[in-house]
Amino acid sequence: MWQTFVQWFTSLIQFLYDFTVTLGFPSYALAIILMTLLIKLLLFPINQKQLKSMRDMQEIQPRMKQLQERYKDEPEVMQKKLAELYKESGVSPLAGCLPLLLQMPIFIAFYQSLLHLQFVEPAHAAFFWISNLGQRDPLFILALLSAGTTYLQQKVSTVNADDPTQKSMMYMMPLMMAWIAATVPAGLALYWVTFNILGILQQLLVNHSHKQAKLDTGTGITVAAKFEQPIEARLNTSGIDDEMDDEPASDLEQEQTAGRDKGGKNTHGRASNRKKRKKR
Repeated sequence: MWQTFVQWFTSLIQFLYDFTVTLGFPSYALAIILMTLLIKLLLFPINQKQLKSMRDMQEIQPRMKQLQERYKDEPEVMQKKLAELYKESGVSPLAGCLPLLLQMPIFIAFYQSLLHLQFVEPAHAAFFWISNLGQRDPLFILALLSAGTTYLQQKVSTVNADDPTQKSMMYMMPLMMAWIAATVPAGLALYWVTFNILGILQQLLVNHSHKQAKLDTGTGITVAAKFEQPIEARLNTSGIDDEMDDEPASDLEQEQTAGRDKGGKNTHGRASNRKKRKKR
């Protein structure tokens, strides 16, 4: 079964190479780029859903952290609140996993097909500075391009660059992909660079449509204003933690409330301040 899948990739590369010959530009590099376009088109609907889901997940990260901090001693309640948050936001935490699961076998099968690919014309397996796409890039230029395009894709897909998790991924993923691209056949690195460039364009499309949808519905302004409020205000207006209003207020909150009830705006209604106002 697996060998049939690998053989299918080998046949597809040869078919696309024959297509480049009919175009008058015989090139295995061009065949790999065309194959990347085909794979991207096939995965486009799934990737589109993944990118939207990942962006939505990043946007609700602050609210998730608030719930995790508030209910850290009550794991069952925390899971319930997180599930309510996912449902309210229309986000599925598993939606981003399927495209990754689909891409991994494609990546591995492509790698194995390049290792055993018999080039009809070895001269057509060259790509600029690379004499054979079945071998490693001698100058590691594709490895650098893999790191750069992976970084750009992480950057355009990140909502909050100050978040420690997102920041670490922005730097760890490019380094990992650079190492992989430096150790695999150059044809696979070329596939990854092309796939990243197409992914960046798709992410920019998602960002634009996401922003436009918020402007059309007015939710973007509401969300922005909401997260500018203090944490306590956001929790009480999130729709998820309404029952928090029933919790007893702290001593400091009671003192501040009592001060406001006595007429003190910023002085908590101290008696000395009321006497000063009478003297004036």
